[in-house]
Amino acid sequence: MLLPLTLLLTFLAGAQQSPTSIAPSPTRLSATLNALCEYPRFAGDPRAQHATDYVASELEKAGWQVERKYYWCYLPRQTFQSLSVYTTQNNWHEIDLAEQGFSEDPRTLSAHIPPMHGLTAAGKASGSVWYVGYGTRDEFVQLQNRFGDEFKGGIALMRYGANYRGLKIANAEEFGFSGALLYTDAEDDGIGRGTVLPNGPFRPSTGIQRGSVFNGHGDALTPGWAATKDAPRLSADEAPGLVKIPSLPISSFNAYSLLGGHGKVVGNTKAQVKLEIRQDTSLQKICNVIATLNGSDHDEQWIILGAHRDAWGRGATDNGTGSTVLLESARILGEAYRSGWRPQRRLVVASWDAEEWGLVGSTEWVEENRDALIEHAVAYINLDVAATGPNFSASCTPGLQATLTASTIANDITTPKKLGVPGGGSDHVPFIEIAGVESMAFGFHGGSGVYRSALDTPYLIEKFLDPGYVHHARASQMAVDVATRLSLSSTYVDGKQSWLQQMQKALQSVAVNEHFTDEHRQAIDVLLSKLFIA
Repeated sequence: MLLPLTLLLTFLAGAQQSPTSIAPSPTRLSATLNALCEYPRFAGDPRAQHATDYVASELEKAGWQVERKYYWCYLPRQTFQSLSVYTTQNNWHEIDLAEQGFSEDPRTLSAHIPPMHGLTAAGKASGSVWYVGYGTRDEFVQLQNRFGDEFKGGIALMRYGANYRGLKIANAEEFGFSGALLYTDAEDDGIGRGTVLPNGPFRPSTGIQRGSVFNGHGDALTPGWAATKDAPRLSADEAPGLVKIPSLPISSFNAYSLLGGHGKVVGNTKAQVKLEIRQDTSLQKICNVIATLNGSDHDEQWIILGAHRDAWGRGATDNGTGSTVLLESARILGEAYRSGWRPQRRLVVASWDAEEWGLVGSTEWVEENRDALIEHAVAYINLDVAATGPNFSASCTPGLQATLTASTIANDITTPKKLGVPGGGSDHVPFIEIAGVESMAFGFHGGSGVYRSALDTPYLIEKFLDPGYVHHARASQMAVDVATRLSLSSTYVDGKQSWLQQMQKALQSVAVNEHFTDEHRQAIDVLLSKLFIA
């Protein structure tokens, strides 16, 4: 019996496939993106249930253990919006706020999410329209220095760029405006960048950019603790980070009509407008889909891959691309698992809900599982807008630089010269800031102008950004390679020394401040010595 058993073991070993030997399927990638984008994936919307069920089903079919984790969050539904301008005929004319779709892509013609800012204030506002550039604090100070209090109670008109939209609204509120309008300038992502949809990838003049204006992360009413069904909650008036004035996103076409002959110069445009927003503030139920492959040797060590599933519409680029890459990677890892390959560490795949409202789904999960993540999580890999062009970019915390570099080399990708720590704005943030988990983000990027638009559909991907799903396939290969490397218990992930070196540089740069005394510098030296000893 010894010889047949030896032959059997040899056969089984040969049948085992490493995940990195399995090629992504462009056909499957296309089918995945189109399935995800069949309906809007607006967090809490009944139509988003289709994508939740699809993701859970695909992960189960791939052999993962799947759990749905629910939270009840403050995500107000906008039930009414209006913006009217006072005309030279001495009457009010209501401005059309809707985006215009096009017949070449039927998905752009229906199921639009209202033109809205997530977590803005409901109410009415009216007054003169004041142009305040990008809405930076310096521009508001400039306005105040030139005009005193003349703009108080007016409406701030600001363009996207330079700072986060929530800070723009907060600045307008602080300086005494009663409402705010934001628009995407054609110079930034429209005709100034290239040909617009449907003939090119950039934003047409009637396109708008939705988005959250919450200056915080997670559910606004449960800061610091998970928004479970029976969790204690603050009132909206108590919640930090919520703006107190109403705001709307508008198109560049409408913005230019308000600017008129004034042009893009900080000051009074002379236009008079009134706006109104109504909301349903009932709590919304959101769902994270969490899937697991157990580790063979060190199941207590977790490698987590995540992408947000929700969108401000059908969301092909943001974040259908990341969700598609996540699912394809999970399928490949599952196929290898069925062939006999085993990750030594536990692999976790997470499809986050409500990221677009302020990283809500991921933050609530991290808050609920903080202690377990501190003890068990080795690394988190984030996939957000993962495949929109040929240009690779990446960032990671210090402990993952070696893994990321090795993976780019193995996949014939030029390693970025500087691998900085991931910035704000996506689901890696709670892992880094709340649980201290080493984190990584990467993707393949190109130029387009449909961010947070109803025009962000698979048409854009298949016609302009990634015909043939080549970049999706490369991103999937990279994700599988990183997950496979990190699944080995021999892959060392510890950024302590690198973090300490960064802290040392920062403290040493502070110490050269001319206002610092020798006593200050000695205190910094003592602090540094204690850090390195620890």
